[in-house]
Amino acid sequence: MGAAISAAAACLGSCAASCACSALCKAATCRCLASPNVTNAIYVTLLLAATIAALAFRYTQRDLSVCVGACPDDEAATWAPVDSLSYTLCSDGKCQGQWAVFRISFALMALFLVLLVASSCKSKTSVYVHRGFWAGKFLLFSGALVGTLFAPNDVFAYYAWVARFIAPFFLVYQLVSFIDFGYNFNTRLVDRDDQVPPARLLCWNNGAGTAYKRLLVGSSAILYVASLASIACMYRFFPMEGCAFNPVGITFTLVPFLANSALSVSKVAPHGALFTSALVAAYTTWLCFSAMSSMPWVSCNPSAADEGIATSIVSIILAALTVAYYTFTVGRRDQSRKANEAAADDQVAVSVEESADPLDNVEPESFAIYYTVMLLMSVYLAMLLSNWGEDQTGYAALETESGLPARYNTGLASAWVQ
Repeated sequence: MGAAISAAAACLGSCAASCACSALCKAATCRCLASPNVTNAIYVTLLLAATIAALAFRYTQRDLSVCVGACPDDEAATWAPVDSLSYTLCSDGKCQGQWAVFRISFALMALFLVLLVASSCKSKTSVYVHRGFWAGKFLLFSGALVGTLFAPNDVFAYYAWVARFIAPFFLVYQLVSFIDFGYNFNTRLVDRDDQVPPARLLCWNNGAGTAYKRLLVGSSAILYVASLASIACMYRFFPMEGCAFNPVGITFTLVPFLANSALSVSKVAPHGALFTSALVAAYTTWLCFSAMSSMPWVSCNPSAADEGIATSIVSIILAALTVAYYTFTVGRRDQSRKANEAAADDQVAVSVEESADPLDNVEPESFAIYYTVMLLMSVYLAMLLSNWGEDQTGYAALETESGLPARYNTGLASAWVQ
């Protein structure tokens, strides 16, 4: 009896080991393809986990640097020589935690840069690279992150300078995403009113076919009221005299969004959408407030004495929503394209179902834009969580007479970029 049990256990163990090895082999090759939605979810989760980790190291002031060889006992001595870029950038080494943010961002950037190069051409290989090789991607990211631990801080000081010029492109893309979302959302709701019969709005009957249009107008009104109220508050609470940045920033936010809104309801723009203009107005108003609240001097920025955690959280949420919306639309377009191809050619659909190898059904694609957005997000993460690579202690010295602490995310770089 014991021998029989032992034999059965050995057989089960052998089967389990075989299945595990098979799974690992598939994960390490292109034979394990995730669906477009699962692929998008994995990348968004990776960015979210990296952001949480970077925030944790940023606020606990841990740099993730590993000293190799003769390590000085004095922590400040690790910033020598005093003429190094990292020493200058961090005001005598007083911005511990930023280097961990740079290292995590650099590892993400390296991963997406490799994937960008490998999947730029329109081919089946690009699809395999995008939706497969998960073990290889994990090892690549882990190896890049471990490698950054042994790199000197000067490397990431230069990376921070380069990132300052790359990260603003993500803000531009973020605005484009708001415009794209506004038009798509507007079109979908209008189509619900125009269909026969009109779609219900939750529990309300939509017999007249105007419920969704009213929802769009109401949402636009709320966004406009919030934007105008915010601008009025900024005019009221941010000093105007002796602070030219404030009135110029507010005015150059107000005038374009009023002109933009007027244009969207005029005959000049027959496809204009009021909801899209309202959404862009709200976003640019937020950028204006974020820019002025990043000014490092209390005399021009009453909020300079606050920690600014809420502002950083909102910026992170907006960036995460941008990436999530982009990955969602990519997956949706991929599914729509395949559905249209199947409906247009029944023979192709039959051959797909009868194919012995599901990898044979993969259509050539390019993911250059996809990974470009991911790369920009990785670089933007470094700037968003590190005060755009600028230390605030130099500005804090200007406010010592007030006795107020300076926010960690204030600086001219952050203000002017936004």
